[in-house]
Amino acid sequence: MIEATAEKHKTFAEQLEQRDAEIFIVIPSLLILKSLENDDKDICSFFYPEMADPNSDSGKQMTALRVVYENGRKKYGMYDFYNLMEKLLIEVEISEEEKKIVTELDVERTLVKDIKTFAMMISRFKPADWNKFLDVVIK
Repeated sequence: MIEATAEKHKTFAEQLEQRDAEIFIVIPSLLILKSLENDDKDICSFFYPEMADPNSDSGKQMTALRVVYENGRKKYGMYDFYNLMEKLLIEVEISEEEKKIVTELDVERTLVKDIKTFAMMISRFKPADWNKFLDVVIK
């Protein structure tokens, strides 16, 4: 996922190469996005199990986040919506048409903010393990 994203987005590739501090929120954010796609290989739930527990507050919040994400996918297409979210999380320039979608769905408030909140939780739940994981992933 890291390599593919770096190939698509020069900004992200530069952040990785320079070990920019931004990657420490971007990488877990991209993992949360992959989790919303059910394609994170359970990495997120390993590092933050509460998000996978439907009875916990975090689990309920994740369920609500999935609903909002699925609505965006249905409305704008799976591939296009994923790419838009990826761009927003990496903070690369988006087109005028994409800006309209962001405004229409209030994506910044309803998805990006919550994804970044979960990203912080992932990195804080098992910090030593998370740092080891990042060391391997970034190399």
